[in-house]
Amino acid sequence: MPSRQAATLLLNHEIASVITAMRHNAKWAMVPRYYEEDRNEPSKYDDAFRELRADIFKHHDWRDVDPMSYLSPFLNLIKASDVSGPITGAAAVALQRILVSDLLAPGTRNVEAAINQIVEDATQCKFESTNNSSDEIVLLNIVQVLGQAVDSPAGRFLTDESVCKAVQAAFMLGDPVKKPKEYGDIMGYYSRQTCGSMIRIVFENVAEQLQAAQEAELGHQPPPEPTCRYGVRAAMNILEFLIDLIHKGPSLQGATKETVEEMVVFSLDTIHAIICVAGSALVLAEPLARLVQVDLLHAMCQAVVQNPSIAVITGFCQTVLCVSTYLGHVSMAQLETVIQRVLLRMADGKGVTGLEQQEAALEGLLDLVRQPNFVHDMFVNCDCRVERANLFEEVCSLISKTAFPVSKTSVGPLNFISLEALLAVLGALAQSARNGQELLAAPSPANELPFYVDLWGPLVAGQHPDLSTLADVLLAPHPYTHHHHHLHHSHSHGHHGTHGASRQSSIPAPMPSSETAAALAAAGGVLSASEAAAAESAAAAAARSGGSESSSSPASQGVQRSTSNGLPPGTGAGVRGVPVTGPLELRCAMTERCLKARIGLAVDHFNKDYKKGFAAMQTVRLLPEQPPSSESDEAKVEARKVLATRLGQFLRTCPGLNKTTIGELLGDPDPFYLQVLESYTTGFDFTHLKFDSALRMFLESFRLPGEAQKIDRIINAFGRHYYASNEDVFRNGDAAYVLAYSVIMLNTDQHNSQVKNKMTLESFRRNLRGVNDNADFDPQFLEDIFTSIVKTPLRLSEPASMDVSEQCFLQLAQISGTPRGLVVPSEEGRHLFDTTMFRLIWGPAVHAMCAIVDNCSNEALVSSALEGLQMACQIAAAHELEDVADSIIVNLSKIPLQHLAAVPITARADVIFGRDHKLRAVTRTLAAVINKHGDCLRGGWANVMDLVLHLYRRMLLPDSFCKALNGDGDGGLVVRDVDCVSLKVRRMVLQRSGNNIGGSSSILKHISSSFTQMLTLGTDLGAISESSVGSISRSGVGLPSAAAAAKSRMEKADLELTEPERAAAARTEECLLACGFEDAFTDSKFLKQESLAQLVRAICSSSGPIPRQNSSLGSYPWDVSEVCLELLYTVLLRNRDRITLLWPRAYEHFQVIFSHSRECEPVLVQKAIMAMLRLCQRLLPYKAADISEPLMRGIQLLSLVDEQVANDLASTIASEIQSLLQGAAAYLTSTQAWMSICLLIKVIHLDPPSFPVCLDTITWVCKETLSVINFTAVVPTAVDLLERAVPDPRRGERQGHPAHIAQAIRVVTSVEEWLELWWISAQAKHTAEALEGLGYQAFKLDSWHLLIGWLCRLAKNHNIEVRNGTLQCLQRAVVSAEKLVIPAEGLTRSLQELLLPLGQDLVKMLGSSAAARDMPQCDVTVRDLVRALSKMVLLFHAQLSSLPTFGRVWRGILDVMAGAAVVNSRKDGEVLSEALPEAAKNMLLVLHSNKILVEDWKDNDGTNLWEYTWKQIAKAAPGVTLQSLTGHGPAARAGGAGGQ
Repeated sequence: MPSRQAATLLLNHEIASVITAMRHNAKWAMVPRYYEEDRNEPSKYDDAFRELRADIFKHHDWRDVDPMSYLSPFLNLIKASDVSGPITGAAAVALQRILVSDLLAPGTRNVEAAINQIVEDATQCKFESTNNSSDEIVLLNIVQVLGQAVDSPAGRFLTDESVCKAVQAAFMLGDPVKKPKEYGDIMGYYSRQTCGSMIRIVFENVAEQLQAAQEAELGHQPPPEPTCRYGVRAAMNILEFLIDLIHKGPSLQGATKETVEEMVVFSLDTIHAIICVAGSALVLAEPLARLVQVDLLHAMCQAVVQNPSIAVITGFCQTVLCVSTYLGHVSMAQLETVIQRVLLRMADGKGVTGLEQQEAALEGLLDLVRQPNFVHDMFVNCDCRVERANLFEEVCSLISKTAFPVSKTSVGPLNFISLEALLAVLGALAQSARNGQELLAAPSPANELPFYVDLWGPLVAGQHPDLSTLADVLLAPHPYTHHHHHLHHSHSHGHHGTHGASRQSSIPAPMPSSETAAALAAAGGVLSASEAAAAESAAAAAARSGGSESSSSPASQGVQRSTSNGLPPGTGAGVRGVPVTGPLELRCAMTERCLKARIGLAVDHFNKDYKKGFAAMQTVRLLPEQPPSSESDEAKVEARKVLATRLGQFLRTCPGLNKTTIGELLGDPDPFYLQVLESYTTGFDFTHLKFDSALRMFLESFRLPGEAQKIDRIINAFGRHYYASNEDVFRNGDAAYVLAYSVIMLNTDQHNSQVKNKMTLESFRRNLRGVNDNADFDPQFLEDIFTSIVKTPLRLSEPASMDVSEQCFLQLAQISGTPRGLVVPSEEGRHLFDTTMFRLIWGPAVHAMCAIVDNCSNEALVSSALEGLQMACQIAAAHELEDVADSIIVNLSKIPLQHLAAVPITARADVIFGRDHKLRAVTRTLAAVINKHGDCLRGGWANVMDLVLHLYRRMLLPDSFCKALNGDGDGGLVVRDVDCVSLKVRRMVLQRSGNNIGGSSSILKHISSSFTQMLTLGTDLGAISESSVGSISRSGVGLPSAAAAAKSRMEKADLELTEPERAAAARTEECLLACGFEDAFTDSKFLKQESLAQLVRAICSSSGPIPRQNSSLGSYPWDVSEVCLELLYTVLLRNRDRITLLWPRAYEHFQVIFSHSRECEPVLVQKAIMAMLRLCQRLLPYKAADISEPLMRGIQLLSLVDEQVANDLASTIASEIQSLLQGAAAYLTSTQAWMSICLLIKVIHLDPPSFPVCLDTITWVCKETLSVINFTAVVPTAVDLLERAVPDPRRGERQGHPAHIAQAIRVVTSVEEWLELWWISAQAKHTAEALEGLGYQAFKLDSWHLLIGWLCRLAKNHNIEVRNGTLQCLQRAVVSAEKLVIPAEGLTRSLQELLLPLGQDLVKMLGSSAAARDMPQCDVTVRDLVRALSKMVLLFHAQLSSLPTFGRVWRGILDVMAGAAVVNSRKDGEVLSEALPEAAKNMLLVLHSNKILVEDWKDNDGTNLWEYTWKQIAKAAPGVTLQSLTGHGPAARAGGAGGQ
């Protein structure tokens, strides 16, 4: 309240201003501008102001003054029609200033009446027009008065009627339809702005009152005093007024398209402001909420369909957004209809005339999906509801379609807006993945429902079906669900850390057991990749299940009651075994989503044949089943009644049913279907619904059949139900039935073009006289029905139509008042739906974004699309969906591959790459996807390899990629100096040296072999011999000089670049360095099993065909195959814990290379050999038990290498085998493995430079790791090496290795000592039974026999040194038989099969003419053999004589000695002349003294051994007689005579 003086002066000033205006007027001016006869006319307005001017100075407190006392003169001027415009304007300005001055502050006397009177008189303003400009100013002042009245503190005392008058008057003063054409646009604009401000103030105050009342109610307090006299009624009237402007705008007479659009836009903008101001308080007033849900949305839909201008579409979208934000929780059904039937169709280009309108609609859709929780709420409350549309799916399908560019020239704003919408949806789905929440895999629908649950009854009643029990079953984990994304490896070994250890494998699909896999591996088989992965997963699952079972006690299991699936009541589990413990409403929503697919199938059956459809629904338990025949008749009748009720409810609520079929069914006269009709009809709520609206709602749900009797039955049912719902309208049900039938006939009459004479209102009334139980209907009631039908015909609202009827919104409003109509908030469990939602969107979204990247050149748009693709990968990785990353890699990789393929060979690829922003952005995205989400890749690895190899071939890979070729930090497969330098230099050198040309020259082979020898033997590059350097230089392709020359050429080419070209090349280097493609291979240990297996497969496949034709070398150069082999080597080494999974495919790759070694580049074969042997060396100590046999099978592949190639690479093989055995010999637990290695040594030791390495290797093995397992493989190899060391004089080309003969002899002869020591050790450790059980007894016998055989073989060698060493070892071996406890059978076998044949052969050699040349000192060898035979008899005569074969053995010994003596006698040799008698004497003495050599000694065949002995002794040692043995007796003489 202003001070007394200020208020007085203000009023005095305003009075003076008005009087001044009056004096300027022609009637009251003091200058002679008036008629003489008017001089004495009384001044009725002037006197009032004079009196007021005198009174204002008398007041002391303006609070006690009635405002009407000083407002009346001003108000009278405003109402006066005989006053000119300037005077009315001055009075209006005075009122404005009085309102602003707070003279009418609350607490002032009679302020309520004063403020209402101001509004009343201002709305009745009248004045005489002067000119257009002056009149427009007056009207503006009046509008300001109304605005100030509402906005002033006293405005709270306005009544509902006054507020409505003020709003309507303010709008009407600027009504674009009714305003005079002479007025400008300023008046209309200002009046609408003021009107909008007043409306916002009104709704703000109403919202405060509603919220205060709600707070009091929640606090159990009495309702507060209203702060305003106006309330919900005023708000309703205003809102109805605005809605009426939207609805009736196009039908106004004289309205142009522009003015209609202006009115609609104004109304939409004002309503938007209303909802923003009032917010959720609108829900607290049911009439306001109903206005929004029914009238507003219907009017908006009608307006935007009839006038789809950009401004109207924008206003429509913004208002829908406001409704969604503040009233969405009670209006989701209405929003679903608006979005699906109107907004989506406009966004799809239907019902609009240009792209601009479509863009506006898409922007509205974009605003919606950007709202927090809108996407999930839409899915949960629409897509997961049986009776609702799949709105989320439709939205995603549309924005994906509109985002997809048709061609490179068609990318525009439409694609950009759609892309933004896609990103918004993906962002909503990515939130759970970013938060690290546990995600639930999409549950698959059950094949058959376990029991029937009533869905349809609760839906008709607006309630949620009770699906809690069914949820426990449908959401339970399926033990044999085939989801590839559930197979992943649990990194629980060693250095793999926690990255993979945190992941838990899911319940696997049926797969081979770990026992089966183990058995297969033990049998020498190699598991396929899938079998290996399945076996490891099965073993891991068994370990986990075993652990969990052991940790759970029976007591803990019985604490809580469990359901049939083993879960506590009220819980379920997803496919991944994740417990579904979210809110019950969300669990039920998930269950309903599972049922929705099955209901869709049932709808298809129904639409084809409704009777078969019902039977199918009973089969799948969507409807009650027929009672069994054993039930009583009453039970059957009751069951049929229940079935009919559920069937009618199903027809009422299930979407997608054919409406014609529904009509035919409802008209069926069968008693059962009459019950269905009754159930269907009672599903409608006609309470307090206008008759014509109820009839429209009823008829829009199906199509009336054509038969009159069917129509009669259906309408009769409608009339009965409407009467039951509104008994105050009709006196009986027949009246409603007759009226409904009459309305249908009226509709036909009015809207059938063939009817010429239309029915009038009077005719309509006359036809219905006395129908209402002999009484007439209310005339106004019939008139309203008649008008409604004439204006809007009864029709069937097809879902494809954008024209949404009012009855549709009325029905949805009924739903909104039920629990089913309320939104189930998804915020607490939104992550549970993310997998299902993402499965619906990712396919079209990814393809659309990839198409945008491919066709668009706008950097911002491309960046947004790439960002969306990375986001999709992130979500897919969280949900373990592999196809997404594959699809992105496949689609995106085409872009750089096509660009790189198009670059000319002579052009600088790095410059071209650096100039293309999109190319770099796509490459960075590819790298990010590969490195972050590589474990989701499957087939996409092939595209990754294509990209990497293309970058290599174009010399774009940075030097950092060498880490991927470095094995496991061991330097990789280096066979040339260029393998150690830059990849760019390497590629250039190999291109220029003819590496890619088929038929490589022997020069390259020589260089490769020579350089390999230097590396593998540890030679210092600086110490290369001059001859080697010379040979390389003379070849013209010396690799060290070539690398330096290539590097020099590259530096020179860089200097020739211009500054922009250097900058582009630098950008390329920076981009590819940041990409880090090498990480995909070096960090492959973190990949899942399936992804890792596919990576290995891709590496092997990218190597190119082997063998290949020269025509294919352009596409697959050999150095590319080398890179693939090095990558394979790196991946295998870095995944040694999963080598069983990877080895089958790697084995195939090595097999192809070795099988076609002649057709391959020698360097590739060399690297393959190195890789194979190093893999064995590195992997055997790590997983010897699991992989040794497959690895050894891989080593056997080396035997497939062509002989010529093998000779060139023998030194490499030798050094690698040496490293392998020295590092992993202890882990070779298979005899076959040792056989393979020794077989390889036998092949490569033929190469002279490799022989010393092979001999050193076998020497080390015999000394350090000779065992029962490798004895039979190693010792023959040592024998072969010894024979190879001896020069062969018969073949001049075989020089042998004389310097290594002594070493080889020591190796062979050391075997005898090892065998003896091994047996002594075994006897000390094990009992006799254990030795027999372990097979040691048999091994001992076989090994000793084999050793004797190998020695006998060496005894025939032409080298005297070898023969001497061998015979000495043979004699020791004979002696060791005593310690080894060789049985008589074993001794006899050795004599018969080995020693005696050796003696015979040596005797023949001794007697040959070339003995001196071929077998020098052969007599010495025979002597040593005879001594060995003598030792055998002397040591083991007792055991030998006990066998029946001893006679044959003894005869053989005598024959050898006799034959040697005969030959020696011819040559007059001294060595045997002394040795034979001595040996014979010793043997005969022992045999005779032990009663073996006796006179009656005979063989089994009857031969007299006594006589035969002395006969042969006479030849071998003539001086030895029986007398010389015994010295006396006749026997001696007889023996002597016999001997002679």
